[in-house]
Order: sequence, then structure tokens, then C-alpha cells
Amino acid sequence: EAPGPPGASMGSSHLLNKALPLGIRPPIMNGPMHPRPLVALLDGRDCTVEMPILKDVATVAFCDAQSTQEIHEKVLNEAVGALMYHTITLTREDLEKFKALRIIVRIGSGFDNIDIKSAGDLGIAVCNVPAASVEETADSTMCHILNLYRRTTWLHQALREGTRVQSVEQIREVASGAARIRGETLGIIGLGRVGQAVALRA
Repeated sequence: EAPGPPGASMGSSHLLNKALPLGIRPPIMNGPMHPRPLVALLDGRDCTVEMPILKDVATVAFCDAQSTQEIHEKVLNEAVGALMYHTITLTREDLEKFKALRIIVRIGSGFDNIDIKSAGDLGIAVCNVPAASVEETADSTMCHILNLYRRTTWLHQALREGTRVQSVEQIREVASGAARIRGETLGIIGLGRVGQAVALRA
């Protein structure tokens, strides 16, 4: 008997008709070696990056769910892979509903919406995309820093409200709090991918 993924709960094999040891998931007909395994995007419907890769090797289901209660029974029973953003949470109870799941891909850097330990116990691998949106997040961070110093948002709002600035005193009043940024020290808490990207820009 070929060993299966580690860490799964006790199950029984329909093919071998006998109990499997702890940590072995039962064989499934719709598995990774199946010609077209079922892969599900759990939340949302944007799979434009993944579809060109998956369309020829898998059947893709778009669940657009906010919880596992909204996921079709066929996906819960047959999906071997799951893609997800951040709008759905998978607890141990949720993970146990998936009968054939082997891997979860979090489309993004964080995976705090997945019970990692329980996934491991159930033999489900979890991976993420650490470099997702690093450049964009760093750019936005620099924009916010510059905005705080130059008060661009407040000046823009004043113009939209029709504020007429004609004298130096009026300019000083509208731009109250604006400061020169050159020579200031930037403190970055957490020097990960985004922190390093911000430091390079600064």
C-alpha cells in the first residue's frame, strides 16, 4: 500500500476495504493524477492569472463564497486544490468539510485566515504568494508619507470646496502642518519585503 500525505485523520479506503493508519487519507478517484482534477477558487471570481495555466490541466470551479456554507457539495467532496483570497476564513471545522483537498493556495502574502496547524494535521499543504503587491504597497506607503508631510489631500479638498487662496497668510492657513521632508528620519517597523521596498524608495 502506497503511503499518502502525512497528518490526515483516520479514514477507510473504498478500494482496499480496510481501515487506513492515522495520517493517511483514503485514495480518491479525482486526485492529482486524475486527467482533470477539480480546483476551486473559493472566494471571488478573478482568476485571470491562474486560468491560462489551469484551463488545460484542471476543471476550475468559481465559488464566490464568503463561508464554506456557500460552497457547493461537489467542491467539498471532490476539490483537490483550492485558491483563495482574504475574504473567506478556513477554520478546522471548515477544513474538515473538504474530503479530497490536498493543497490551498492563498492568492496574496498573508494566510492568517487559514488554520495552518489544522491544515497540516489533515494532510493539506498551504502556500502563499509572498511577493504579491510588494511594489504597489511600497509605492502607496511612500504616497501616504509624502501626503502627511505636504498635506496634498487637504489642499486638494480645499480646492474642491472652492477655497480661494490669494495671500501668503491664506496659503499658510490651508497648508497648516505641512513640513519639509528632506533630512527627516524614516522609521520602518518590520523589514520584510515591503519594508525593504519602502527603504529603497526612501
